[in-house]
Amino acid sequence: MRKIFFANLLLLLLVSCGTSKHSRIIAHRGYWQTEGSHENSISSLKNAMALRVYGSECDVRQTADGVLVLFHNAKLDDGRVVAEHKFADLADYRLPNGEKIPTFDEALAVMEDAPSGFKLIIEIKGGDVKDIVAAVERRGLQKKVEYIAFGRQHCLDLIALNKGLKVSYLASNKKSAWTPKELKDKGFYGLDYSAGLLNENSEWIGEARKLGLDVNVWTVNTPEDVDKFFKMGVDKVTTDIPALYKNKK
Repeated sequence: MRKIFFANLLLLLLVSCGTSKHSRIIAHRGYWQTEGSHENSISSLKNAMALRVYGSECDVRQTADGVLVLFHNAKLDDGRVVAEHKFADLADYRLPNGEKIPTFDEALAVMEDAPSGFKLIIEIKGGDVKDIVAAVERRGLQKKVEYIAFGRQHCLDLIALNKGLKVSYLASNKKSAWTPKELKDKGFYGLDYSAGLLNENSEWIGEARKLGLDVNVWTVNTPEDVDKFFKMGVDKVTTDIPALYKNKK
């Protein structure tokens, strides 16, 4: 029995020592702060995959004819509202790096070849949550995605589907936030709160962990702050500089 115990203990130590911080990093809108890329583009997703970080966050909206696309703002730079135009009407628009607005399905197609464990963190900015989940299911990528949203109803609608989806709630201030206890009671997978909010309510990190909730913080863009939040006990950090922990333990 003692041999079995010490063998298991050694295995646990090896696993914990092999867990690198970059495997707990989420690339904010992909890894786009590199030449030839742009946020919420196919290139930024592929760049994040190449880093082998935990995952890549993206923003999903829906056009007037039901096409799901990756785009952060409600409007294009020229004033066109994404939700008010058919996808074909947006075909002439180019991101600053020359890429077109990617469809959600194009991003999911790329995810089919993602490294083991790599996740697409889907932030729902707009659209029908059932359409978004159905698109993921068509590609068989249920285990390769997680969901986040500022919209409480979007989150609750995802949870209500009763499909065991990993749904985390986004909040930037205490007025809009739910406490860890409230999130647990509502069936959330985790919380995804701003750096400022968790700095002011650092006790929530420990409370959430005790409740079995996943804790992510955004958007943290200095090495010192990334280290600080890991020391505070968060599970993951979302950042615009995902290459920070590449090949670091």
